[in-house]
Amino acid sequence: MQTAQLKAVPRTETGTRVSRNLRAAGQLPAIIYGHGQTPEAVTVGTRALLAVLGHGARMVEIELNSKKMPYLIKEVQYDHLDHLPIHLDLTRVDLDERVTVLVSIELKGTAKGVNDGGVLEQIMNEIELDCLVTEIPDTLQPFVTDLGLGDALLVKDLGLPDGVTTSVGMDDKVAMVREAEEEEETEADADGEEAAEMPEIVGRVRSEEPEEDKK
Repeated sequence: MQTAQLKAVPRTETGTRVSRNLRAAGQLPAIIYGHGQTPEAVTVGTRALLAVLGHGARMVEIELNSKKMPYLIKEVQYDHLDHLPIHLDLTRVDLDERVTVLVSIELKGTAKGVNDGGVLEQIMNEIELDCLVTEIPDTLQPFVTDLGLGDALLVKDLGLPDGVTTSVGMDDKVAMVREAEEEEETEADADGEEAAEMPEIVGRVRSEEPEEDKK
């Protein structure tokens, strides 16, 4: 796996106004944690980070103070529209250590059950994996083409790479093909409850300003 690269610059000032000015100048405030060392406040280029995130990278090699070191992208905080990053958390790592990370699951192909009138339902969008920091998969992309009506893709069918494990049950469902009628009944039930209950908002929920900036 090729490690993405970024350049970082130390920063001494924090706070909402400073962070907004940095973002307006195309820079993103970030914090480096881990390994019992003092947290470091830095900035990275927003455009460069977006390119890294666009490739699904979890590990990044950062050039800081003329030194290059590997870091794990721990969390990216987004604006209230969930479009642009506003803060980045990085963790120091040892290339020989194992970490626990969430990895996205992207289903590939068209299930044959869909061609028979069924509906493919993805139950698990991401999965917690344990692996070496150098072996973190960008994404898992299982094929669902062989799933017929009533069939399910299980965790054990994901084909995890060698050395990658998970605490999730091997027989837990990742996706399944349901009868279309079941989907229609679910939608009808939801319509009936709409007047009595507000719909739940599902997705990434990010604060407009990261905790660090609220000073």
